[in-house]
Formats: sequence, structure tokens, C-alpha cells
Amino acid sequence: MGIFNFKSNKKGAQETPVEMYLNHLDNIFQQEPVYIMGEKDENGLQGVSVMMYKDVPEQGFITGITYGLSLVEHPEWKLGRQELCISVESTDENWAKVIGFVAEKLRGDCPFLYEQTINFREQISKDSEMDAFFVFAPSTLDRDDYLNIDIGLDYKINIAGFYPIYSSEIEVIEKIGLKDFWHHPNFDNYAVNRERIKDQE
Repeated sequence: MGIFNFKSNKKGAQETPVEMYLNHLDNIFQQEPVYIMGEKDENGLQGVSVMMYKDVPEQGFITGITYGLSLVEHPEWKLGRQELCISVESTDENWAKVIGFVAEKLRGDCPFLYEQTINFREQISKDSEMDAFFVFAPSTLDRDDYLNIDIGLDYKINIAGFYPIYSSEIEVIEKIGLKDFWHHPNFDNYAVNRERIKDQE
């Protein structure tokens, strides 16, 4: 992965879908992100890229948002195509990079729908033992900012939140449901070193 710049230098040129998407993010965050680009695959399809925002939503946090998951279709996407967002209280850039990696590996196969869990099966960052995720609405963005994003194509983009958890908690979510898991007193959607939530018989 390497650093790149999506921006066009041509004055008066019509915005590309990528530029429309980035302008949408610029209007939200009001800062220039670090761009991390996925490489093209053997068929020439652009890899999933990540816009990484440091100190968002607060000092000492990191937020990453993908572009590239939506370049392929999925039969379960009826109201737009998905991109992913992660926000955690950490300065480790791996948290932003991992969503690009997961999105690229699973695009076309995984719909990344709300309440879906994904077992990453290895430690994501050196500052946490978390090794899995669930998908839900992004807590960092307002509803108007993450739904029905117009990029000038025949589909809209929806940004889904990607939340790190411990893989042992997947079974807990399946048993009690995501709503009760989210409202559990030990759950903090930004914390990467919180106490594990265990099934209470």
C-alpha cells in the first residue's frame, strides 16, 4: 500500500465519481486525510483504498473510510453499495488499514450488512487483542452523511460502520442480539482495550 492523491488538477474538469466521494468526505471532516491505496488486481480492478483521518472524532483517535468496496456488485445490495468506516481510540494506523484489507479480500462475496460479524482470526493491532468485527451504522457520521451518497453513477454509496470486537464475543452477539450487546455496560464502541463481554447464563 502506498500514499496517493485522488484530486484532479484540471480546473473546470467534470468531477469523477472518486472526486465526488472525496468532496463529500471533505465537507464532513474539514481536513485532508492520509490516502492509502490498494493495488490493482490481476484483472486491472483498482484495489480498495482508505482515507485515514487522525484525531477524528477526538484527539488520540483514528478514523478510516474505504473507497473501492463499491466498485463491485453484490446481490444483497438493494439500496446502494457499501463502503466501510472505522473509528477507534488509538493512534495505530493498522486500524484504518485493516478495513481496506478486509474489504478488498471479501468484496463481491460479503455484503457487509448491519449486524453481520466477521472473524479476522488474528490480532489487528499491537495495542489490542481484538480480532473480529461487526457491522452497524457508523457512530462517527450523521445519517445524512453516510446514506445515499451521490457520486454521479447509477448507484448511491452507503457507508457502514466497522466495529472491532473480540472473536469470543461473536457467539455472545448471536445469543443476545446486537442491540443488547451494544447497550451492555462493558461495551464502548471506540475502546480497543475494554473488558471482554461474556455470555451470562
